[in-house]
Amino acid sequence: MESSKPVDFHQHVNLHTKTLKLCGVWFFIPYPTTSIWFWLHILIRVLYAIFVFTIPPIGQMVYVVKLFASENREIQRIASSINLVLTELYVSFKLFNMFCQRNLITNLIDQLNNVDFNRSTHREVLEHAIKLSKTLYWTFFVCCNSDVFIHILVVPSLNRFQALPVNMDLIFVDVNEPPYFYYTCFYQIIYKPPIVVLCIVLQTLPWSLLSFAIAQLDILIDNFKNMETLVKTTMVERKGGKDDAFRVLFHRFILHHRAIIRFVTTAEKAFGGQFALTLLLSSCIICTTGVQFLSIESPSKDIIAVCWIVAYMVIFALMLFGDCYFGNVIHDKSTEFATVAYSSPWLEMPQDLKKNLVLVITRAQKPLALTAYNLVTVSLPTFTTVMNFTYKAFAVMNGMK
Repeated sequence: MESSKPVDFHQHVNLHTKTLKLCGVWFFIPYPTTSIWFWLHILIRVLYAIFVFTIPPIGQMVYVVKLFASENREIQRIASSINLVLTELYVSFKLFNMFCQRNLITNLIDQLNNVDFNRSTHREVLEHAIKLSKTLYWTFFVCCNSDVFIHILVVPSLNRFQALPVNMDLIFVDVNEPPYFYYTCFYQIIYKPPIVVLCIVLQTLPWSLLSFAIAQLDILIDNFKNMETLVKTTMVERKGGKDDAFRVLFHRFILHHRAIIRFVTTAEKAFGGQFALTLLLSSCIICTTGVQFLSIESPSKDIIAVCWIVAYMVIFALMLFGDCYFGNVIHDKSTEFATVAYSSPWLEMPQDLKKNLVLVITRAQKPLALTAYNLVTVSLPTFTTVMNFTYKAFAVMNGMK
């Protein structure tokens, strides 16, 4: 299906790049060191580092240590506190990893402009991938912010703010005594939104780029399936013979395949650390959230707290599932490509293209796979294994009650 205007692939990441720039944490500062805007961005990052990513986790870890040292060691309070510490460390580590891999990520975004990628045909496939990217972003944006809003504002307000939204100990002051209680409560309300927004961007950015790779694989597979029709069309357009049409199409398809391999390989290097963090920390967070849920004494009397805890657990389960799902789809599509290439009308090809096709099929038999730092493949079987271990850990913790 032809279209005069090619699809803009940067729509996959427009929301993510704009959000990072709005938050002041884009990979590179686009101002000279003599500009006031440069130092303003530096100040914003310093404030993030201190008040968003340093003080809250330290305060919560101190609270957990004191909770273990006290005689009143309730598993619900311990699980709740560990849960929040892991969540904030999860975002901090992913943001740190993103900055370490910023050159690879920007290179990945630049690869969207590669001329070998299909831009004008199969427009419905390309637009569907862009729509999926935006839908995932906004779905997580609404769900995560709604859940945090209930946790930080709704639940404490129902209890008349008699306790802090997040258990924290600031060591030098007693946060349970006024006026420090009110200052700490206000501080917890304003530092949470930046963490949530950055978590959404960090989680959905790899999905958006991988959805682009999947769309390109779909197009490549479809082109090989319909090679006979494309050969006839090319013969009419170029007014040449069948061998010439085969060579033109085959050359185009091979360049397309190489561009996809290069893109997915770069994505694996750029996001391998984040995949590893998701597999490890998400399972721990799901486990502690489950313990926190079953430790509620009267769920029917505290239905709002039950709702936000369940939603919290589901969100992290979906984060883990999302990484594994996209990794699994890329593996399956690249495996399918080998079969489709063999099913192409290779008997009609010139002799030199037949030899080249054998090399293509041989390469395609090694499917593309995303790994978490080359430790484990990111796929649905891995998701099942991780959830199985999570349930076992949950059963052990739940038995400690």
